[in-house]
Amino acid sequence: MKSVARLFLLGIVTACAVTAFAQSEERPVDEVIARVNAGVILRSAFEAAQKQVLEEMKSTGLKGEELEKKFNEMKPRILDELIHTQLLAQRAKDLSINVEAQVNQQLLRLMKENNCESKECLGQKMREAGYDFEEVTRLLTENFSKEAVMGQEVYRKIYMGLTEKEKREAYEKNKEVFTQPGEVTLSRIFIATGKDANQSLLRAKDIVTQARGGGVEFGILAEKLSEDELGKKNQGKLGASLKINELAPDVKAAVENAPAGTVTDPVKLENGYYIFRVDERVEPKLLPFEDERVQGQIGNYLVGQNSEKQIEAFLTRLRDDAFIEIDPRFQFEGSKVQSAQIKRVPYSEENAKTRKKREKEEKKKAEEAKKTEAAEKAAASTKP
Repeated sequence: MKSVARLFLLGIVTACAVTAFAQSEERPVDEVIARVNAGVILRSAFEAAQKQVLEEMKSTGLKGEELEKKFNEMKPRILDELIHTQLLAQRAKDLSINVEAQVNQQLLRLMKENNCESKECLGQKMREAGYDFEEVTRLLTENFSKEAVMGQEVYRKIYMGLTEKEKREAYEKNKEVFTQPGEVTLSRIFIATGKDANQSLLRAKDIVTQARGGGVEFGILAEKLSEDELGKKNQGKLGASLKINELAPDVKAAVENAPAGTVTDPVKLENGYYIFRVDERVEPKLLPFEDERVQGQIGNYLVGQNSEKQIEAFLTRLRDDAFIEIDPRFQFEGSKVQSAQIKRVPYSEENAKTRKKREKEEKKKAEEAKKTEAAEKAAASTKP
């Protein structure tokens, strides 16, 4: 989906469950604020999700009235997504989708991060921070189930429906995406800036002149003149090939189009001057349309481009087929999820007294009716 906010919200339950237990805070008061078929949405889950969204907004620089306005606009979507997660988790059960392996893998990662060798240890750390292991596991299961349902019911169907023409057009328009970046193998000599930057630059330029002159091998110069351990021990060789598009901008500019054997001018970086030699290079290569990697990338790209409407249509069908009841206090304007409107008579002591009085009167009438019926039968039996 294209909306960053929506992408964030789709993973919000897991984010809250996985990251929150590391922070010791009081749990929000719990009560059911929405019923989704046989499932429920708790107020604590909604408030945790709200907090996550609010923190995300603050991190982007929003504050004051603008923050309040944007946050209020997000509230309906937060509850919508929690309800959608419930619906998708329920759909996963209908489809017999099992995500136990993914959940266990995630729990193992959490165990490793928290120096635990067992789930019992992880559960204890969660309890100490005020969170429930079973609840975290349930939320993880919901999230993985949700993604599995979307993959099976939406993304797979879009992918299977893609035409050859659509794929070809996407390939031609995005060839840079399917081009393997060029690579270089580099050696380098380092000259520290020192107290006198101008003197360091002159020294670096002199080394460049020597290296380009060919009288002394670059590796020998690195061993003798480089002012760091790497240059002295390995003749300045940086080891494995480096992707050109991942190099620092100034380094990339110096070596991107340089043939093998080129010695660059000194490149000024934070701590000094670097002189690079391009030992080997591999030119960028456009992968053919038929390559399996290209086919997979094209498919994922087109699915992403075409999924928003299909996702919304799928969620709408799930909502239409479900029983959803939302507490009136949480029925926000602008929400996509509409609540079933059920009239409920609140319990009160007066209501209870009225009911008992009515039941007593009905019981008395029934007893009187029985007595009358018995008397009539007795009278009838005495007649000649």
